[in-house]
Amino acid sequence: MKNKPIYMLTLLTLFIGGCSQKVSDYVEYSTSSSEAAKQMQLGIRFQDNVAQHLARESFQKAVDLDPEFAMAYYSLAQMHRDAVKRNALVEKGKQYVSKANDAEKALIEDMNRDMWWGGDGDIEWVKEVEEYTNMFPKETRYVNMLGNMANFDGEEEKAEAYYKQSLAIKENSDALNSLGYLYSSQEKMEESKDAFERQIKAAPDLANPYDSMGDYYLEMKDNQNAKKYFEKALAIDPEFISSKRKIWRIDEEEAGNKVTPTAWSTDSTSAINAFSTGFWQFYNIHWDKAREQFEKALQIDPEFAMPYLFLVFTPGDSARSVEARKIAEGLASTASQYEQDMIEYYLYRMDNPEADLSSRIAKLKSNYPNKAFVMISEAQDLFSKQEYAKAAGIYRTMWNRFNFAPSLNMLGYANMRLGKMAAAEEAFDDYIYNNAMHPNPYDSMGEYWQNMKQFETAYNYYMMAYTMDSTFSISKERADALEDKKTPVK
Repeated sequence: MKNKPIYMLTLLTLFIGGCSQKVSDYVEYSTSSSEAAKQMQLGIRFQDNVAQHLARESFQKAVDLDPEFAMAYYSLAQMHRDAVKRNALVEKGKQYVSKANDAEKALIEDMNRDMWWGGDGDIEWVKEVEEYTNMFPKETRYVNMLGNMANFDGEEEKAEAYYKQSLAIKENSDALNSLGYLYSSQEKMEESKDAFERQIKAAPDLANPYDSMGDYYLEMKDNQNAKKYFEKALAIDPEFISSKRKIWRIDEEEAGNKVTPTAWSTDSTSAINAFSTGFWQFYNIHWDKAREQFEKALQIDPEFAMPYLFLVFTPGDSARSVEARKIAEGLASTASQYEQDMIEYYLYRMDNPEADLSSRIAKLKSNYPNKAFVMISEAQDLFSKQEYAKAAGIYRTMWNRFNFAPSLNMLGYANMRLGKMAAAEEAFDDYIYNNAMHPNPYDSMGEYWQNMKQFETAYNYYMMAYTMDSTFSISKERADALEDKKTPVK
């Protein structure tokens, strides 16, 4: 699995490992506990190898071993994409900044200026990485970060040079992973294979190197060997979702059900992208933004049938919904077969709310066995029949097949209806982790805690949703309704 340089989510923790030490070839932590320092190093290794849950566990152990270790709190906070939990950990870390060494204090000051931590964002991180690379010249992760930045900017030769510089310091799986994918993108397949083989030798106990080698074999059209490596990844980490999804696709292809892109009634990539964004916003329950994207798709291509269907049942503009229905019905005959079938199904469902839809859903499943929208349609029908366990099973399967975070939200609500509150909390927590920059996951977690009668916590999640997006007004309304119920802050 390619460790993509998503700066807002990963950049800060790349500093945590090095800047928390005195200036030297290698970092030395300010903690007096050697075991806490060891857990920090383990956490960084896990993080660099896409083992986030193991990284979180190691950083938590560092905090437990030294409750006054400020940088351990910041490291652990970074592993929580949940801003409510992250902010609470940062506040704890701030209590112990005075015990940090000078490098830690400088780093924490920079971190607190970054938008990820609520600052104004006035940080030139490329410059900062270069400075820390000079301060700690034998810390490979900073060199790797420079390589990732160069690669992200399309400077492939520069990126390759940084990765090789990192490997000259020490054989490390992070540089090898990035180098392997770089070579693959350049169609240098022998070099790519060599890098991934070396990555496995460098980190044989972790899942990601095997997943990366599986990707190599996928690129070589060798499904048998690809599946073997994905299975090795899952043997190490049964929840390594990337390998799960790729095995499913291989199995479907071998069964004659190859997962192919949807055939749409438009040739415009821009229109499809706008519709896809609207689809995402729709199932993240952000109606205004969904409607905006559907309208954008239609501005690009007024003959694109599917956005009209979604405008029919997106709340917020009843007159436009009526108009959109007429247009959708008119375009259906010239749309792709998939669009025709989905338009027919949903308009029938709207007109016949009490009808048994089982046979219609079965036909859709037979015709489109690998379409997420069809799975959603079936699960919605089951949910409406109060068959929550079956609906939950479909939502879980959706997540195991597709990178569609709203399925976790739906899974959480199905589990709440079943009274499985621990499972609901886990689903909403996963929803936040995989969709942390959207307000709806926080609103859903607020509803969970409100159901648990933890009104202070519910209030915090509702307010976080509203803070992230002030147009998400429902969260503010829900927070205001809890003002009299929440426990006063002491």
